[in-house]
Amino acid sequence: MKAIQLGKNPKTKTLNQGLFIVGVMIGWELLARTGWFPPLLFPSLSSILINLFTDLTSGEILGRLGFSLYLIGVGLGLAIVTAAVTATFAMISPLFSDWVQALMAILHPLPGIAVLPIIILWLGTGPQSIIAVIWFSSIWPLITNLHTGLRSVPATQIEAGKNLGIKGISLIRLILLPGAFPYILSGLRVAWARAWQASVAAEMVFGASGGEGGLGWFIYKKRFFMEIPSVFGGMLIIILVGLLVERLCFELVEIRTVRRWGMTSE
Repeated sequence: MKAIQLGKNPKTKTLNQGLFIVGVMIGWELLARTGWFPPLLFPSLSSILINLFTDLTSGEILGRLGFSLYLIGVGLGLAIVTAAVTATFAMISPLFSDWVQALMAILHPLPGIAVLPIIILWLGTGPQSIIAVIWFSSIWPLITNLHTGLRSVPATQIEAGKNLGIKGISLIRLILLPGAFPYILSGLRVAWARAWQASVAAEMVFGASGGEGGLGWFIYKKRFFMEIPSVFGGMLIIILVGLLVERLCFELVEIRTVRRWGMTSE
């Protein structure tokens, strides 16, 4: 019996989310103008946007954003490759699968920023340390979802593929990966969010030690000089990038694959 889908029209969803964001912006501006909070600590939205425009036209915040995205791209890319290799070996060897599950139980709950002191001792205070923290933070949700997704593919589908002569790489490409794709997409979403968190946190630490970095370092520097509107502006850029990646990347891929295949309800 087919389940009833209660999903909303994508346009309606976008409109509702847009109205909510506009309402939050208006509420922020009105609350700031009441004078209940010090303007230095709770600036108005208009002053945040003015300072953000200045930082954008000067090119500073865009340069910091580009540097952060570069580090995230490298760290997340290395995590994806590592997770793919690990999950493949886990599928082949039950013993290796047990080792991977034990390792995930130990290290998955550990925040990436917690291993930063050790990474600094090993790699020094540079971009390579930030990349290592991003890799550590994003690899565990990738392994968890990829490992779970591959094992969730029904054995009947695998056997049917083998009966049709599909084997080796073709079996992985045509049967296993499409069957595990909802898990893979979910793992990428979580890994992307954790990569952003790790990047900003690590850059703030390096800012404290006198180094430079991306948006995290930008926020730290502006906070140090008490330029609070610019701090909120940096945070706003992080939020906007997250929304753009979610709507233009993950959600678009989900609509064209997972939802079209009927593997989930909207």
